[in-house]
Amino acid sequence: MSRYPFKTYSSLSLLTGFSLSLFSSELYAQLEEVVVTAERREASLQETDISMTVLGQQTLKEIGVDNYQQVGDMAPNVMMHESPGKVGGAISIRGFKNAETVSTFEPKVALYLDGVLIAKNSGSAFDVVDLERIEILRGPQGTLYGRNTVGGAVNLITAKPNTEQLDGSVFVTLGEYNQQDVRGVVNVPLTDTMAVKINLASLNRDGYFDNNFRNTEEADRDRLVGRLQWSWDISENANLLYAYDHTEVDEKPWPVTLMDYNPATHPQLAPYVSDGDNRSRNLDFATYQQAEVKGHSLTLNWDLLANASLVSITALREMSLQGGTDSDGTPEFVFATYSEDNTETFTQELRLVGNTASGKLEYVAGAFYMDEDIYDVKNVNVLPTAGYLESGLNADANNKVWALFGEATLALTEQVDLTFGLRYTEEDRTMSRQDFLWIPVLGAETITDLPEANGNFDDVSGVLSLSYQWTDDTMTYLKASKGYVSGGFNPRSPSPETFTEGYKEEIVYTYEFGWKTTLADNRLQLNGAVFYNDYQDLQVNLLDEATARNNIGNAGKAEIQGLEIEVVAKPIDTLDIGAGYGYLDTQYKTYIDPVSGADLSRNSWAHAPKNSFNAWMRWQMVQWSEWGDLSLRMDYSYRSDFALLTQNGTDVDGYDSWNARVTWANIPLAGGNLRASLWGKNLTNELWYTSGYNLVSVLGFKAQATNPPQTFGLDMEYMF
Repeated sequence: MSRYPFKTYSSLSLLTGFSLSLFSSELYAQLEEVVVTAERREASLQETDISMTVLGQQTLKEIGVDNYQQVGDMAPNVMMHESPGKVGGAISIRGFKNAETVSTFEPKVALYLDGVLIAKNSGSAFDVVDLERIEILRGPQGTLYGRNTVGGAVNLITAKPNTEQLDGSVFVTLGEYNQQDVRGVVNVPLTDTMAVKINLASLNRDGYFDNNFRNTEEADRDRLVGRLQWSWDISENANLLYAYDHTEVDEKPWPVTLMDYNPATHPQLAPYVSDGDNRSRNLDFATYQQAEVKGHSLTLNWDLLANASLVSITALREMSLQGGTDSDGTPEFVFATYSEDNTETFTQELRLVGNTASGKLEYVAGAFYMDEDIYDVKNVNVLPTAGYLESGLNADANNKVWALFGEATLALTEQVDLTFGLRYTEEDRTMSRQDFLWIPVLGAETITDLPEANGNFDDVSGVLSLSYQWTDDTMTYLKASKGYVSGGFNPRSPSPETFTEGYKEEIVYTYEFGWKTTLADNRLQLNGAVFYNDYQDLQVNLLDEATARNNIGNAGKAEIQGLEIEVVAKPIDTLDIGAGYGYLDTQYKTYIDPVSGADLSRNSWAHAPKNSFNAWMRWQMVQWSEWGDLSLRMDYSYRSDFALLTQNGTDVDGYDSWNARVTWANIPLAGGNLRASLWGKNLTNELWYTSGYNLVSVLGFKAQATNPPQTFGLDMEYMF
């Protein structure tokens, strides 16, 4: 049960009521307009018929974001965290969660870096220096974006080179656990039409957790990050942007804690069950993760006509990853894993964006192509009663995707807009797999080549939306959309039959009513959405308890209904406050295990807390005419009880978290400006679980990984 069953409701009500009472007086502070590109053109957030949360550059600095996953607690019905041992970012929006462990599984939520698709979860937890904005979109996407998704999209937009002046910044972070981060950004105009921007970062920290058995530290940080952008204004109507990013990782991944065990099969695990001190470990297996992630992209923006432009995005991304994990979380040799992932993804997207001369019709038409090669290795070492055993698999996969998409918005009247979008997607998938089994004590080895799995999937999806602008400050919309994710094959299927059979397409029909309103002379914004999702053949990543392998199957029918509400207010010039609340009601209508035939309709829905709440405030305490300004930022987030996996026995208690930051900004120094911040994260040292698995029935244990502990530190940034 939740420890705070009424906190989210009462907090939001109190904040809203408090804000409205403040605005009854004559005050003149106003909120700044938020401009987004979620609909592939610049538009005000308040005029966009998408439920979304936007964090601008100033906010990202104020909350100390150095990795996009840290913004998950800032948005209702959203969860984000890094996957142990995968350098991957697990994102969940409205209960749609990207798979953490299967490299070939298509994400339910798309991640874009400056319009370039980050195709897979593995290797997606790279650090991006100099972010300008993060947009979190909820609901099916596909008629405006190259890749089709059912849960939403996250857009990472970086600051671009400019030809106006030489400028840059140096950013240093010193914190607990010997955290030493250095980031640098420089923008260099080369000519009146050409400029480059270079971003470099070295990120280092000791481990959060002690491994007493090996006298080492786990969950450390050791990364080198670089990004180069070159911009050329070919003419007054055309711009070419080349970007290259490179990340190297050499770390020990997040360790797991033993939460439960089977005394009948593994009595030796009794001393190692968690006693609440989950910041200390005893692991016999040397955990590690090494990764290299790099990408090239070439983006052309060309204004063909006065009211039409062409966008071309060509990209090649590569990722290589290898790592080992002590999966049982004990000094006993029970279960350890080794994995290796290598992916190469080429994408090409073309978009034509424009409007008619009258301005009554706006349109986006596009085409998308992707060619992806994946090599996946998974080795498992276990110690059953018969003796030491090593099993594993190697898989090669190729995915090809073709898509045509488009969306048009017609102004029926000055107040009513009708939006219609369609998408056609076709995907060809092939996969080969080789299994091996080795028992050293017997000198036995078996290698099995499975039949090649292949399939073709296609679908037509779309969206229909009607919006009404009641006043200049209030808009409502009613939307119906169809989301689609293709079927495929799981390289870690528990049997040859489930491998070649694969899993079917997932389809969701979403119905949504939303509103966006600005009140009190643009000092209060109240946005929200109510939605209902009806699923067919929901794709579920379920841990097969008979083989300890991830089995992807289809859950038949399922439903999610819920809402999001977000409030932003500026009652006085020196104070900004905000809050968000999300509610999710998830239910499997039919869910039959494809292997065992068991009825799983009562199983938990992964990473879908019923209640989510966040609140924040920024108070500019002092402003000096010559020495800058002093401000306080506080953030609070709450998530109610949820499950880590679509598997019983992985439920975790709800949690809340406090962060705070005091910033002295705009300090004149040597022709530039200095910014210094003292910060604290997870101030109450709250402990919760971010990932895990339940293998009590087959391997005799259950293990889970935790969140970062309480930390304090200092940021200093010099801008020139």
